[in-house]
Amino acid sequence: AYLDLKELKDILHLDGSTHLNIFFANSSDENVAGVSTWPWDKEALTHLGGIVLNPSVYGTFGHTDTMVHEIGHSLGLYHVFRGISEVDSCNDACLETEPSLETGDLCADTNPTPKYKGCGDPDPVNETCGPQHFVNTPFTNFMSYADDSCTNSFTMNQNARMHCYLDLVYHSWQPAAKPPPVAMAPQVVEQHHNSITLEWFPPISGQFFEREVGSVCDKCTEGRVLLQYASNSSSPLPCEPSGHWSPREAEGPPDVEQACESSVHTWSPTAGTEQGVVGLSECPPNGCMLQLEFQHPVVPDSLSMWVTFCSPEETALPAIHDILLLTVNGNNISLGPSNVFCDTPLTLRLDVQEEVYGVQIYTMEHHLEIDATLLASKPDSVLCKHCKPLRYRLLRQPPFTHAPHGLLLNEPIRRFTDREVAPRVTYTYQIQTLSSQSESEPSSPLVHELGAPYCGDGRIQSSKGEECDDMNFVNGDGCSSQCKKEPFFNCVEEPSMCYYYDGDGVCEDFERETGVRDCGLYTPSGFLDQWASSVDVSHDEKPYCSGEVAAGYPAATKTCQSKVFDLSDGVSQYAWFPCDADPSVLKYATFWLKAHFARPMVAAAAIIHLAADGTELVEQKQCNITVQLVDTKDGVHSLGEWRLSCRTNPLVIPVRHDLSVAFYHTKAVLVMFTCKFVAISGVGLRSFQSFDPITISGCQSNEIYN
Repeated sequence: AYLDLKELKDILHLDGSTHLNIFFANSSDENVAGVSTWPWDKEALTHLGGIVLNPSVYGTFGHTDTMVHEIGHSLGLYHVFRGISEVDSCNDACLETEPSLETGDLCADTNPTPKYKGCGDPDPVNETCGPQHFVNTPFTNFMSYADDSCTNSFTMNQNARMHCYLDLVYHSWQPAAKPPPVAMAPQVVEQHHNSITLEWFPPISGQFFEREVGSVCDKCTEGRVLLQYASNSSSPLPCEPSGHWSPREAEGPPDVEQACESSVHTWSPTAGTEQGVVGLSECPPNGCMLQLEFQHPVVPDSLSMWVTFCSPEETALPAIHDILLLTVNGNNISLGPSNVFCDTPLTLRLDVQEEVYGVQIYTMEHHLEIDATLLASKPDSVLCKHCKPLRYRLLRQPPFTHAPHGLLLNEPIRRFTDREVAPRVTYTYQIQTLSSQSESEPSSPLVHELGAPYCGDGRIQSSKGEECDDMNFVNGDGCSSQCKKEPFFNCVEEPSMCYYYDGDGVCEDFERETGVRDCGLYTPSGFLDQWASSVDVSHDEKPYCSGEVAAGYPAATKTCQSKVFDLSDGVSQYAWFPCDADPSVLKYATFWLKAHFARPMVAAAAIIHLAADGTELVEQKQCNITVQLVDTKDGVHSLGEWRLSCRTNPLVIPVRHDLSVAFYHTKAVLVMFTCKFVAISGVGLRSFQSFDPITISGCQSNEIYN
């Protein structure tokens, strides 16, 4: 008999909220040395978290550092080869070409490396995405797969990542630790001829009270309001074996990566329903139901719900049929129907005087997805009554006359007006967080002189990196709290007035490269784009999925669809997809589109414009395409395999020419894929506008003008 890891941990049921559990269990797969729970997993602080090590491998030659490696995973570290050997395509968002905090293992002090078990740099390789030579690789790093005779270290960036997760996720493992610091420097929000007013953010962990083992103080916020995410869930609907879209996915804080896109990290009525019959099963007359319960019953002040996806095809409004508050006394309260927006949580103010322990949510929409639910108590909650508030100390150089070691602020306020200031004196301010036992590290410093400009004074200081200044610290109004322009906003004048420019019908200079709706597709200077004059496809059925629609200029203003259950008939008006393919062979079929161009040119890039990226609603597996160039002599040149995503649409694939052989003119682009929901609205060929290597090769040296 075999147990899976969840069954084993359920039987043992060892609490994981105050320490890291390490289990030893033989595995049916002898190649598995260990398995860890990531710090961002819902199970991280429960009995389902921790590390499982294979005792048949542990401690043997070559595996003495396995536990250190797995603890690294538990504290948020990826493999050092993630950016090379754990990517799926040449344009994978995690592909690492140089050390970076944003790609690969998210550490800027580990050089890119493939998976390699040797104690040295790997040999040069010639891969599909181009030749690569890896040097100074981190083979001595604990997060590599090198033999443990040479693994001996973590880097500074890796140490920082582990500290972040220890402080932000696993703080309950260290009850006697220092209070969390204020991460950012205080800000000047107002000044006069004789005073400077400062404000600062709460500690980085979001805590307002001291940590106490076994208490709820880490969930109490300003005003002694207790905030709780759902901790228990159920639904009469069936669940998928994988756990995707199960009620448990609606527990805990929001964890959907991208709002308004379907995600398996949510509850949905379609969970447990086979893909082919989604939409056929009906919800009961009162709606499909999800029940969520909270750990501590409270008299509520508000209820917030993250509904992160609603199918545009379902028009039954409102999306939430009813919300039922479950009270301790049994007098359940109906809140009635509610409309929702996928990019904004639904927040309902409650006028309820009874203790609530849970909610029941009803919907008639099959493709609605709920990510999380938050219950906030009324102020001065009994459960927060005995929590000790964190206090602040304001440090200043030169020091305050009456408080040379810093000004202790007894009230838990985050605002102070310094009236002990003089002109032409440079002041440095820092904030410390204080608990009854210890004090935090000081915040980053603010350096300011009375009368000097600051973000929020209505004047744009370009030398300080300011892009706008609207005299407030609100995000979302076009000018951020850091005086930076927000996406799709432009700001003019002082104080700044900001407007949303995308789609206003005016093509302004600053949006020529990105504003497709106002300016059309952008061609870089020095290049020429031509779109296919004719198209051949693997599956062509007029008028439903004719390849002809993919010829010519693409439908650039149409929204690219992702995570779809079906492509509506409207897509076939402006994009080709294999809609007539035999359903019985769809799983194994290879589809292709061949775009021909009227003027063969030396290619600089191939451009694929998508109407849908092939990701299905249920499986949510991203799709790759293989792209080849066909030259005028019918030679074929591979550009490799590329990941499709609506976030990088259009997909621009650079062409690398081998300078040791003759150049070729491209007459066609061949695109191949296996996903039935890929829809292509146009294929382009980018060439050099005034530079043709083949023509130049026929010139004499004295005939070339640079």
